[in-house]
Amino acid sequence: MIERILIAGGGTGGHVYPAVAVAEEVLARNPEAQILFIGTERGMEARILPKLGYALRTITVSRLKGGGLFTRLLGLMRIPVAMFQSWRIMAKLKPQVVLGVGGYASGPTLLTAWLTLRRTAIQEQNATPGFTNRVLSKIAKRVFVGFAAAKAHFRASKVLETGNPLRMSVKRSLEDGGLRDFSEGQNLRLLIFGGSQGARFLNEQVPALIQAFKKQHPDVQLTVIHQTGVHDLESTHARYESGDLDASTWKVTAYIDDMASAYANADLAITRAGALTIAELMAVGMPSLLVPFPFAADNHQEANARSLLVRGACHMVRQSEWKEGEIVDWLSDLTEDRQKLIEMSRAARGEARLDAAPTIVDHLEELAA
Repeated sequence: MIERILIAGGGTGGHVYPAVAVAEEVLARNPEAQILFIGTERGMEARILPKLGYALRTITVSRLKGGGLFTRLLGLMRIPVAMFQSWRIMAKLKPQVVLGVGGYASGPTLLTAWLTLRRTAIQEQNATPGFTNRVLSKIAKRVFVGFAAAKAHFRASKVLETGNPLRMSVKRSLEDGGLRDFSEGQNLRLLIFGGSQGARFLNEQVPALIQAFKKQHPDVQLTVIHQTGVHDLESTHARYESGDLDASTWKVTAYIDDMASAYANADLAITRAGALTIAELMAVGMPSLLVPFPFAADNHQEANARSLLVRGACHMVRQSEWKEGEIVDWLSDLTEDRQKLIEMSRAARGEARLDAAPTIVDHLEELAA
């Protein structure tokens, strides 16, 4: 049983929410456990964790990869400061185990933990590991990966494929939906989203795609829910409004609070390929058209998408290869042959790993002991 754990990292929701899922599992086993997060003031952790009731300490750290020479030099100079800050935090908490989840804060924290002879582990969400986790894997006792493809980047004796942990509330709501039920007949229910911030490329291209599909298939009962993010809400709404779609068949929203219901009321998702998005698609058995974000570090979103593509669970289109006519034809095939949707759904569901958080905590408990 874990009594004290330190979780380091963040920057994006893709790093923070798996960490929260692990924390929830620790507390479910030991409600008295002390859990402390280390992150930065600029990362998503500063917005997410306090609202969820978790303690967060911030350190001074910035990027070492990408950016200009000055940015990299500044990042290097900040490492000793961040390590000293991490040491002070650890000296007070005395964690039994330290878990890194990727992001700027993870590096100096785990390096400090290793130098002070503490047990360490990392969790890598993507199919192509990030720079921080590739480096930290040299000193970590355990490496938990969300995709099988990531295993090749780490020492075999350390790595364990667990899948990406989902928060308990999300997992329950997704599981409650059960297996997908694709209704018969000429209809297609689309869910378009690009993460909490939206995806500008999808916001710009998908409305025209849907207009073209509807023009070619006027008899298809088409419904659309499109999540845009805050910044593109009005412009995306205008794109739909300027077309000839029945206003009752489409909805544009900045953010979807109840993703479980959105999944349950859709036949197909058009989305990016972030690690947690993939985990949710697998959990609900959602067929998808994945358009990886081409500027993600090490092109990891395309690697994520390929993990589903090779199993027939999705269709992938690179952003640079987006061709409206070809995608309309692909959507037409799905509408006319519902069996293809069923096969994609089964393939996605077959890859789901809903026991990720319990498995990770099992191994963290072994380290803590």
